[in-house]
Amino acid sequence: MTVKSDLLDIVESAVAMYGIPVVREIFLPDPHPSPDKNAEFGIVILEDGAAGLYYAWLGEAQSGMQGRFAVDEFKGVPAMQLVALYRSEHPADCSLGMAAINAISRSIYRRTAYTREAASNSIGGLEFEQNDHVGMIGYFPSLVRKLREQKINLTVVEKKTKFLQQDDLFRVVLEPECLQDCNKIISTASTLLNNSIDDILLHMQSATDVVVIGPTAGFFPDPLFARGVTAIGGTEIIDADVAVARIRADQRMGDASRKFLVHRNHYPGIQSLLKSGPVPDKRNSLVRKGS
Repeated sequence: MTVKSDLLDIVESAVAMYGIPVVREIFLPDPHPSPDKNAEFGIVILEDGAAGLYYAWLGEAQSGMQGRFAVDEFKGVPAMQLVALYRSEHPADCSLGMAAINAISRSIYRRTAYTREAASNSIGGLEFEQNDHVGMIGYFPSLVRKLREQKINLTVVEKKTKFLQQDDLFRVVLEPECLQDCNKIISTASTLLNNSIDDILLHMQSATDVVVIGPTAGFFPDPLFARGVTAIGGTEIIDADVAVARIRADQRMGDASRKFLVHRNHYPGIQSLLKSGPVPDKRNSLVRKGS
């Protein structure tokens, strides 16, 4: 079993138990953004207003999205038809499939009155100490600068050889095996789009804290928690119409979205949520808090 297969099984079970509305709209961002443009996202919106994101700056891996998909053809189709794209080996297909999974996750959480806790920071709630050895999957420039300034030991796993470098406390490598000495690890959620997540998780067993972060991380976290991940942090859309309008206008989503954190120790689990049954879809109803 893989993270992908487990996640798909969960989504299928959730949809079968609760039913999920059809796709209302798909937004694909500008395929050739200007260098100074704000971060781009693709968005899948369901008829009940629940929306899911995918991060749209993965370079060649997502090339041809506009020509690959005629988004108007997806209007009114069952959400599971989009989810099926996540079975593909192609990152462009997986991106759209993951956005649909994120939208379904948001819809199910709303129906079961589960609210993901607001994030305390943008790095999965982690804090760093001088004796840490931090592992990083994907290059987060601002965090790299911060850790280097604090002289904290840092190992970054990258796919592109042009980034390879090494000094006393900092190295960029290709091999995920180098994560085995790290006690705190941060991974980009795009590892669930390029099918590298399972291999990477095999080398995180000695870490006390493993977080997966990024706009793509709006999915049910159960498969990751079962494999040693301690928290996921992502972005969920509060008002899909406003979010899309702001992205079209090259603005940040602002209060149309919020950053969240789900910690393994405080997450009830999808099976518990599904068994609890639906609640009235009232925005001011009592919620079951996570953290």
